[in-house]
Amino acid sequence: MSSSKIDQFESILTRVAPYMPTIVSKARTSFGFTWEQQFDETLQKLFSDNNEKLEDAIKGYVRFALDATKLQKRFEKEKIYIPKSYEEAANAVYHNKEYMNNLYLPGILLSQYLWPHHYRQLVYFHEKFIPLIHASREKQFCDVGVGTGFYSRQILSTSNQIRGKGFDISEHSLNYATMHIDAFGFLNRWEFELRDVLKNKTHETFQFLISVEVLEHLEDPVAHLKVLRSMLRSDGFGFIAAAITAPNADHIYLYNNCEEVLEQIKKVGFTVIDYSEQIAYEPKKSEPVPRMGLFIVQ
Repeated sequence: MSSSKIDQFESILTRVAPYMPTIVSKARTSFGFTWEQQFDETLQKLFSDNNEKLEDAIKGYVRFALDATKLQKRFEKEKIYIPKSYEEAANAVYHNKEYMNNLYLPGILLSQYLWPHHYRQLVYFHEKFIPLIHASREKQFCDVGVGTGFYSRQILSTSNQIRGKGFDISEHSLNYATMHIDAFGFLNRWEFELRDVLKNKTHETFQFLISVEVLEHLEDPVAHLKVLRSMLRSDGFGFIAAAITAPNADHIYLYNNCEEVLEQIKKVGFTVIDYSEQIAYEPKKSEPVPRMGLFIVQ
């Protein structure tokens, strides 16, 4: 498959960041036709013929990726995240309109296809979690920490019977997620609340729950997991993903391995049905590399 939108994306990326010449071709080679279909659809729906908007998103991704690389190099030496409080991270990132719209949100969105461990996370999500929703009569889910709305959109795209609700502390995230989900025509089945579920708990419960890459953003991830446990019905299923040894501007809690996440998940009363660990790239000797811990819980 040769996609003009992906080709256009690659052309702009090569011009904007000539030091990233192979990122698209490597993904094509690694993941093939399905990856091309999914990435092309995302580019078509979100950017259509708006080349200026596409270029701005690519520039945001480049800044996001370069920042992550710099922080990873520092982490390799120091083995700790740069100390910061949740309030400091929230003010610098989640409530910073310029940073969110011009770097963070487009960066995260495009990384879902361009970073191998992120794309393998998506594959796992579709193979292991989505079938649980399709097998259930109750098809309502919640997304705690919606980010770009990427995973809410993934669920909504699989059946017009599914309805979802998103919670986030950032109005910029919710605005972006609304635009994203609306671009795919699913907004009539998705609603959202600007809510910090830790400080302002909801009494709603859901048959399905997702919380993707939130734990590492918190000072006390166990407290967040307890709230998730209270939001999930006893016969429901949840998908929880956490970044491991992966520094970022807003990453606070350092997980050194998948087992540390697993221990916290079990501690709050979840039963782990299945889990997987995805790695960004093969480490050299003992160097820490970004990893994703993926957990399906009940």
